Amino acid sequence: MVENSQIDNQEINLIDLMYTLWKGKWKIALVVVISLLAAISHQATMTNSFTAITEIKPIGSLEINKYRAFNNMIINANANASSEDNISYVDELTTKIGKISQLEQYNSSFSFLIEDHTIAGKIPKVTSLRLLKLYLDILGDKSVFEDAIRSVNLLDVSQYNNDQEFNEAVIRLASSVKISSSIISANTGGDLETFNYTINFKHDDAEKWKSVLKYVDEYANKIAKKNLLEQYSNTLSFLLEEKGYRLEDLQVKINNFLIDYERDVSDRVAYLKEQSEIAVKLGIAKNTIEVQTFGNQNAMLSNVKTDSPFYLRGYDAINKEIELIELRDDKKAFIPGLFDVEKKKRAVEQDQTIKRIKLALQSDLVSDNQKFVAASLSVITTRFKYKDNKTLLLPALIGLVLGMFYVIISNAFQSYRVKGKKTN
Repeated sequence: MVENSQIDNQEINLIDLMYTLWKGKWKIALVVVISLLAAISHQATMTNSFTAITEIKPIGSLEINKYRAFNNMIINANANASSEDNISYVDELTTKIGKISQLEQYNSSFSFLIEDHTIAGKIPKVTSLRLLKLYLDILGDKSVFEDAIRSVNLLDVSQYNNDQEFNEAVIRLASSVKISSSIISANTGGDLETFNYTINFKHDDAEKWKSVLKYVDEYANKIAKKNLLEQYSNTLSFLLEEKGYRLEDLQVKINNFLIDYERDVSDRVAYLKEQSEIAVKLGIAKNTIEVQTFGNQNAMLSNVKTDSPFYLRGYDAINKEIELIELRDDKKAFIPGLFDVEKKKRAVEQDQTIKRIKLALQSDLVSDNQKFVAASLSVITTRFKYKDNKTLLLPALIGLVLGMFYVIISNAFQSYRVKGKKTN
């Protein structure tokens, strides 16, 4: 009977508890509402931080087709410069470059000019990959982000004590910009890989960050164009230097041919005069060199013994040879190999490749800022990953528990006061 009584009392107490909670339901609801309002107010005071992910896109086929005429000119120049003569000349030039101090300013372009042992053969074409690398190099410097942060007031300068603190904050914020890459495709051989480049940045003002991206994109393309033109300018300046040195070397060869000819002729005439004197002394006027003749039905062959002394030809022939040598007006016609060198010099002098490339660089295609694009930032498609805000479920549960405790405790105090009054 005692156990049954305890069970009944417990059931009665549970029913009373539920009744008490139901009776104070509005008080519980009020506490839940207050808890939710407090949570919402707290979230409103917090910054809505995010991670922005922006894709860096190389130019497409339509943009690169604008450079087709220029690239074809480069291809033709490379093909014309890939001759065996140019290849051998580069080895000489490579050694010479290291000894010429005034060419130090062209070292940056010289590294790729001599890459495959050709000079003009390494004038680079305009490709989407090359332009993308120029663009990425500028972004990697981070100074462009510093300028953009200052330009769009991404940081409030009034929040810092002095310019130094503000500049340090700008540098720290710019250095937090991450440029990441990921492989999106690769060929079966593993030699060719395609990368996807993105800019990642954490902040709390999406609109200002978009303005930063627009500033960076415009500025980076402007600097990329400038760097591209400087690279070609340095390359062409180097080629002009190379052309001048090559013409100089060819002229030296021509001069050496002429000098050597004079020495060869002088030695030849001295030898002939000596042989003529011997022939005169011996009374040999005509050629007495023995000729052995072999005949057959179809041909006649002569075997001249050329190891016989030259004076045996007779002083008449020898003196005539001396006379003709001394009467030569066009000495170049008697210099073997000279004409080939003169043709090479003429070809170098008449080569218009550098001039044509310069004219192409000065065209509207490259000089017009509106038409030049090295790469682009997908500002419109930038993805913003916001931090997960705390849901309102937990504040509601906390408010519900607190409300229930409040109702139960307040009801217990009320019952205690009622019982106290009755006992009095």
